Amino acid sequence: MHQIEELPDKEQEEVFILLTKKVLGGKNANAKQWLGKKLSFEQACDVVFRENRELLSALAK
Repeated sequence: MHQIEELPDKEQEEVFILLTKKVLGGKNANAKQWLGKKLSFEQACDVVFRENRELLSALAK
């Protein structure tokens, strides 16, 4: 997470887009509860990582 936060804003957005596509492509029905809601970048990151713990683990390596 700290490495992502150190990236320039544009690259942080690209990471968020990648992570969002992974969540939407997954089979987790709960991942769609937040679709259509206006979230800040930080809120959206929280949603992505909360619903995709294995992704967080992979990024932590």
